[in-house]
Formats: sequence, C-alpha cells, structure tokens
Amino acid sequence: MFRRPSSQASAPGETPSLPLARRRGALGETILKGIASASLLLKRDITSFCDLATCDRNGIVTFGGDYLTIVRLRGMRRISSGPEIKASAARLRLALSSLFAAPGHALQFSYAADPEGVQTTIARNLEERRTIAAALNAEFEDIFSERQRVLPAYMRQERIWLALWTRTGRLSSQEDRQAKAARRRELGALPPIGDAQNPLLGSLELGTIHSTFVQGVLQAFAHEAVQAEILSPEDGLRAIREELYPETIGGEWTPSTPLRTPPDRVPDDDPPRDVADLLWPPLREQLFRDDAFTPDFSTVRLGTMDWTPLELTRCPEVPHAGAPLTPIPSFTELASRLAGRRMPWRATALIEGTRPGYMAWKDMIATFLKFGTNLPINAAFAELKGLRARQEDTVVKLRMAFATSAPAGETETLRVRASRLEQAVQAWGGASASRVCGDPLAGVMSSVPGLAVASTAPPSAGPLAQILAMMPWARPGTPWRDGAMLFRAADGTLVPYDPSGSGREAVLDLFIAPSRRGKSMLANALLLNTVLSPAAMTAQGPRIPLIGKLDVGDSSSGFVDMVLAGLRAEDQHLALHVPFQLIEEHAVNIFDTETCCRMPLDYHVTFLRNFLGLVCKPLEGPAFESMNQLIDAIIPAAFEYFSDHGPSVQPKVWRPGIDPHGVDAALTRHRLAPERDTPWWQIADLFAEAGDMRMAHRATRFAVPTIGDLIRVVREPRIRIAFEKVTPTSGNESTLDIFRRYITHFVDKYPTLNRPTQLDLGDARITVLDISRVAPEGLGESQRQTELMYLLGFHVIARNFFLDPDEARNVPAHVRTWHRRRFEEFRESFKRIECDEFQRTAGAPHIQRQFEEAARRAAKLNVRLGLASQKLDDFGEYLISHSTGRFILGAPDEKEAKAICDRFQLSPAARAIVETGLNGPRPDGSGAPLIWQTRVHHEVYELFVLNLMGPIELWALSTSPKDTALRRRLYDALGTAEARRRLATVFPRGTAEDEIERRETARVKSGQDASVALGGVIEELARELRDGTGLGTVIRQRDDEAGLTNAPGMMDA
Repeated sequence: MFRRPSSQASAPGETPSLPLARRRGALGETILKGIASASLLLKRDITSFCDLATCDRNGIVTFGGDYLTIVRLRGMRRISSGPEIKASAARLRLALSSLFAAPGHALQFSYAADPEGVQTTIARNLEERRTIAAALNAEFEDIFSERQRVLPAYMRQERIWLALWTRTGRLSSQEDRQAKAARRRELGALPPIGDAQNPLLGSLELGTIHSTFVQGVLQAFAHEAVQAEILSPEDGLRAIREELYPETIGGEWTPSTPLRTPPDRVPDDDPPRDVADLLWPPLREQLFRDDAFTPDFSTVRLGTMDWTPLELTRCPEVPHAGAPLTPIPSFTELASRLAGRRMPWRATALIEGTRPGYMAWKDMIATFLKFGTNLPINAAFAELKGLRARQEDTVVKLRMAFATSAPAGETETLRVRASRLEQAVQAWGGASASRVCGDPLAGVMSSVPGLAVASTAPPSAGPLAQILAMMPWARPGTPWRDGAMLFRAADGTLVPYDPSGSGREAVLDLFIAPSRRGKSMLANALLLNTVLSPAAMTAQGPRIPLIGKLDVGDSSSGFVDMVLAGLRAEDQHLALHVPFQLIEEHAVNIFDTETCCRMPLDYHVTFLRNFLGLVCKPLEGPAFESMNQLIDAIIPAAFEYFSDHGPSVQPKVWRPGIDPHGVDAALTRHRLAPERDTPWWQIADLFAEAGDMRMAHRATRFAVPTIGDLIRVVREPRIRIAFEKVTPTSGNESTLDIFRRYITHFVDKYPTLNRPTQLDLGDARITVLDISRVAPEGLGESQRQTELMYLLGFHVIARNFFLDPDEARNVPAHVRTWHRRRFEEFRESFKRIECDEFQRTAGAPHIQRQFEEAARRAAKLNVRLGLASQKLDDFGEYLISHSTGRFILGAPDEKEAKAICDRFQLSPAARAIVETGLNGPRPDGSGAPLIWQTRVHHEVYELFVLNLMGPIELWALSTSPKDTALRRRLYDALGTAEARRRLATVFPRGTAEDEIERRETARVKSGQDASVALGGVIEELARELRDGTGLGTVIRQRDDEAGLTNAPGMMDA
C-alpha cells in the first residue's frame, strides 16, 4: 500500500535531501499506535500480504497477472568504494532508464545480514570436512571443533535478492484485452478449481515482456561485474519462504506448482464440489507455515523469531546542483556500520517507474511557497524537474523497509536491536527512520522480498542513478558458494575458498609479501584445507591429494606434522618432510628414468637441459658459446651409451653385493638367478616380468647413467668430432674441455649427486623438501649452489606430477600397460606444487625456464602451482602474466605497492588497501588481511579478505622458528592434540615469541650466551606447559573448571 509523502522544510543553508520525504510527529505516532491496536484486534490474515498465485515458465504470477522473477545477487567481482559505486550506478542508470520512464516495472532489492545463521553454515561446512577426513581415515577433530567455536564470532552470512516485477500496465490496452479474452476462453473449458492454483493466470504477451526485462537487467549488472543468478520459479519461492522463516534455510522444502505433477490428494467430499484437491494447493498456504502473532504494536512473531519493522521516512542526503560535493552514501557504509553490532537485520527497497506528472501537485505548491525556509524544498523539486527535462536521469519512486529479529520471547534483545538499527539508518547520510509503521505485520511483510509490489514505507521520488547507488548490489562477490577454507571479509561476511580449484582451468598462484605478513601461514592453511577438500575424492576412491612443496626453512613442517598426527599408524608413510642434505642417505641421480625406460621422457629432458646448463654456466656473464648444443647432444648420447640395445653400448652390469639388502634379497625371494655381469636393465626387466615393479624401479636406478658418466660419453666420436674444435673463450680451451672441467668440479663438490639414488619418497602423497641446509645465502658459488638445489628439489618433488599418458607409447612394450595406467592415475589426481622463497632464484634463467615449462604443461596435466616471494619482479614476466591467482599480503614500500597495483590492474579501492592496509596479522586476532585476485570460470575476482584461524590451528601451522621449536618439544612430550590444546590455552594468539624474547633478553642481560639462552628458554617454557607450572598454571585452572584434573602429562604441584 502507498502512503502520501509530505515535505519537510529545511533550515536556512541546509542541503535538502533528494528525494524529499516526510517526518511523523507525536500526534501521527499516537494515531498509528491506535491503528496498530485496531489491527491487532482485527487479526488480518497473514496470507493476505502475499499476491503470489502460481507460476509458469516465464516466472511467478500474481493474482492480478503480474510477473515476478527472483534473482540472487552475489556481489561485485571487484572491490568498490563510494566513487566506483557512483560511477557504476550512473552506467546502470543509462542501461535501465528506458525501463523506468513509466510505471510497469519494479526493482525490489533485498539484503539480509545473518550473523546468527552463520553458525549453521559453518557447521554444515565442517560436516563436509569431517566426512572427507573420515573417508581418508584421518582425524582432525580438535581443528574442526575450534573452527566451530571461533569462526562464528567473527563471521556472518549475507543474502542479497533482487525481485524483478513486470505489471500488466506494460501491456497496451489492446494486448490487455486480448490476453483477458484468451484467459476467459481457456477458463471456460475448465471445471471449477476452487482455491487451487490457476495455471492460466499468466499471459504469453506479458511473460515475453517480463523475460526481456529480466535479461536486460541482468545484462546491465553483468557489464558492471555484478554476479546475478536467475532463480527458477520454484527456487524463487523457496528463497521467499526462507526469508520469511530464516530457521528453514538449508531445508528441503519444495513448492507444489504447475511446473510439477499435481499432488495425489483425496477430496473431503464425495462427489467433490470442485477439482481443487486434484490440483496444486495455493501458494499462500505453502509459503506461510502458520499465522503471525503480534505481542504488541511493534512486534511480530513468525515461526521461532520475533520481528520489529522499521521504515525509511527520509532518504540519505545526496549532492545536488549548487551543493558542495559530497559522496553518495552507499549501502556498504550502512552494512559496515551494523557489522560490528553482530545482529540480524533486513532491508528491502522497492523502486518503481513514475508517470511524467508524478508529484506535479507538490511542485505547484512548492512554487507558491518559494520564500524563507521553503526555498530548499522548491530547489529540490526544481532539481528533479530539471533532470527529467534534460533527460539526464530518470525520476523513480523509492520505498524502503527494514526489520530486525530476535529469538521468540527475547523482548529486550529485540528492542535493543531495533534501536541500534534505527540509529544506524539515521546515521546513513542523514536519513530518517521510524519504528512506528501502523500495522507491524504489514511493516515486517514489507521487508520480505517477492511477496507483493507493496510497502508500508512512505514513497520518495529521486534520480534513478542516485537511488541505485544506495542499493546493495555492490557487496563483495565470491567465486564459490562453498569451499574447504573460509575467509572473512573486512565486515565479517563469509567468503568461501575452494582449494580444489573448481572452475579454474589453470592454477598458477603467486603469494607476494615481505616477511612476517602471514604469507607462509596462509600457504599452509591452503594446503591443509586442500587435503580436506573435494580434491581428495578421486575416481579411484578417497585419496590424499598429491602435494609437493619445495621449502627453504621449517615453515611447512607444521603442516606435515598436522597431517601425520591425523593419519592412522599404517598411513604415516603418506606424508613426508625431508630436511634435505648432501649425505649418502639423500643421494639423488638426476638421470633416473621411469621404471625399465632406457630413455628419458620429454619433461625429464627439459629438466636435464636446465640443470646441466646451470652446472656449466660461468658465475658471471652469459653461457659459453655452443654449450647448450653440446648438452642437447650429450643427453640422448649418454642414455644410448649405457643402454642394452643398439651397437657400441656399454650397459652397467649387476654383480652380487652391490645392493645386497635390496636387489639381491629380492632376486632370492623371487627365485631369480641371473648370471654375473647381467646388465642392470635386464635385472629390471626380470623384476617387471615377476610383477615386482618396486624392485624393477630400484634396479633401474643402477642402470641409468650418472652425471659423472658424462665425462666418458663426451669422448664418444659423435660428440668429440662435433665439438672438439669449438673454442668459446679467448684461450685454447674447447667446449669439450670446459664441459669436462665443470662436470668434474660438480662431481667433486657434490659426490652424493653422482651416485644411484638413495632418497626414496616411497608412496608419499605429501612431500615437503626443505633445502635450507643446502641452499646458502650469498653471491657467487653460494648463489649457484642455491640455484642448483632449487632445480634439483623441484625435480624430486614434482617429477611424477608431469607424467603424460600420451608418452606411454615411448616406454618399452612389456611395461607400457602398467605405465599408461600409472600415468593416467597421476594425470587424474589432484596435484599441487609449491615453492617458497622464490626470490632466491631471481636472475637465474635456468630456474625460470624450468618453472615456466611446468606452468605450460600444468593445465593439461591437472597440476596446480603456487609460488611465494617477497617482490613481484622475482617471478619473471611469464609467470606473472600467466598467473591466475594472486595473494597479496603486503608490499615493502610505496614503489613496490604501485608496481603490484599497476601490474595486476587493481581497482582504486584495492590500491588504497595495498598501500596502507596490509600490515600482517591483526593484533585483535581477527586475521591476516590480504588482497585476493583470482580467475574462475573465465572471470576475474578481486576481494579484500582476512585469513582467520583459531589458536589451535595457528599453533599447528606456525612457521616461526621459535614457536616451531616449542611446538616440537611439546609434541614429543604430550602428543600433538594435547600439545596444541595447551599452547592455545596459554598463548591464545598463536605465538609465544614475545614471551620467549622477554625471557631470552633477561638471560642475556644476566650474562648468558644468546644461543644457550634461547635453547634454555624454550626448554623452560616447554617444561612449564608440560607440568602445569609457571605460565602453565592456567592450564590447571581451565582443566579444573572443565573437570579434567587428570590431563595427560600433568604433574602434581
């Protein structure tokens, strides 16, 4: 229903709001209270507020023949502030103005903030995580329980709907007459249908107009990067019902409509008076679960909730001609203001086109009153009239209703929330609001989208562009509706992240931030949630995703420890953390091929080129002339030389005692008796024929060449003749001499890299290789060694990830079927490779080429890449330009911030955040902020989110060396779950660094050596937490309160 607005005079010099609205006085409120009391006595049926009658393929149809479509708005794909929202609204106005030049269409925006309902959403999300963990025979209950306990306090969910209405007034008089005549004819052929749904209420003509209107609106929003999803009529009805009764969200209720077969019901009368029992029951009866109860003149009880309505009586003030430039108040400002209140609330705005003469009578009155304090009123009408005359904007009518709720019976809570909602609305650009709206039930129904083109709120006139700027379509948009990881927006809105990468054709993630901004913690959290995501559900059954990480330091040990602690004892081999060293047990031969394969596959050849090219490159300057050509020639020559097929081959031979506990023992077990000096290739083939592929692979390691063998191969005539006369330096040293010198130097320096491989990763699905012990910092030889270790480490963790089933045709026939099946399994499995501290590879072209080659092949082979560094330029142009995910957690200076923003084309709002808002984990524990940009389903998303974790998860994944040392000591003493519980209890911020540094400083001041002091402090803290003494006494107190007096490891004081 409409209410006639009344103008409000402004004080001299005051900027009038556009549009104008009324203010109710004390007398008006008294009258309305009386009306409300009368309404309570009259007990108006709640179903009378619903105009929805039935639906057809064009949408939901009202009793009057109007059409409705519900659209789910999922926000903008970019970060927008006031100026960007204003510019987008102006472009939307251009696209929609013709639709609202006259009455007939309506936009009904609805926004619902639900901090209480988020608990159910998080619980449902965690139930999926528990299901996946159970399928993997893993247990992470302490993490799941903490997420349920911690996350809801910081998060909320929001729902945004757009109800699109097309009224019969859009039909010409002739079309209307024809539609009504056709409907009468069709109805005349039907028996009486009683109160059942009438499937003939719609019309083809209006339905076509409505469909065109819906597509036009969605296209306009799509151009502004606003995600909009048309709901089917049945889904739209479900959305309406869930807004009526939020406690039903997530239920399985489905309406009965003409889009489905009529239900089977037995009539009460025999014979029945009509065919109502054979058709679909009224939508009104289906939507409403029960009648409403109105305890007082401002409260309505619907289901399990009590509601209080609120009306917008004056719109926020907006700039107009001659007024100082002030930003148009956006809906984001209102939502952010209320976010900290942690209360549910809803807002619904109804926008309709107007007649050209709308409010002309008020314009005439304002002209007569053009003096004194009434001048601003006249100016406001003149501004609206001028906009319409100049066709600069379209004047529309706005009615906006709000509501908030509390559990039934909590009257005081509801009153406080209603007061806070009223205060927030009144602070929204100088708007006015009133909680007195006559009939409270009508007021609450006005805040529900899609029931009717009606509102108890007073109508206001204003320019379409300005009104659109105040609507909730510019909220943060998310690429996924659900995900294993839950970020939060700055205002607490839940932002799911799917680490399995659904919708991402290629995944190349870059993590950019200086130290101590939360970069490694974020990477660990993503990996843990990858394990708990649909990535673990494969065609072969539940399996831990394949994850390989090249780490520099101990930053990922917590992730591996967490996974190991969750796995059964028999599955402990599936996760492996290797502190790589140049020792016999970690011997690696870069020439290892696939089992029984005499020649390397394509990806392996690329790695060998890069590795040997780096080995033979001078520390300064470019590579030697013709060295790359020599390397290209010697790689196949080496494999051919040590093969057992072909002329002039010199295969390596087996002798008893070379591998007594491996190959020799397996030969005995399989009752195989090869002759002495049998080529290792034939030993591998014997094992393959016996079905022991593990030992066949082990034998292959002894058959392939090593890097030191290249010195022999380089003497082969086909190599020597081609390169012996090439002298790339000013001296007489040939390319062959330089090659031999560099290879000899490498073998002498790294003897364990010139032996058959001993480092066995076995069947590990998660492998973290820590190369910090072999990758020294510095220049010259240190830098070269670091570069070599990066290449070697990447090959060790990722070689199986790039196996291509198409290459199975290049393997020996007797193992081809086995390899093809294996290659296909690897290709179909989820695979993720990560590399930390990528800045240490800057300026190393061979490493860049290796990672670029990996990026080129990754999408085809279902491989995801993640690289972390401190500066953008460290990644190189190819990796930057082909990245599909960017996690920006900070910039070291203004210059770097500008480079990041320019390169990734961040929005102005995101630029401001990168420059000043990314300073690491927040002291209040609300998370570590980041700008997240990603491409999903060919669309780019840009979000400002926070990575929020509870103290147990923070301790589990902590990357700080001091925290890691303390955690490891307690893991050994108490077990992982109990250790994390105690650490989280004593240090709820997820770190003990401040306490460790305080005690360390005190010891150093007392004369203790710094290195001794640190170890002593960590041991002291571990003892206190283990025994419940010192800082650990808080554990005793908590356990006493919870009745856990016999907690593990607790000693009596």
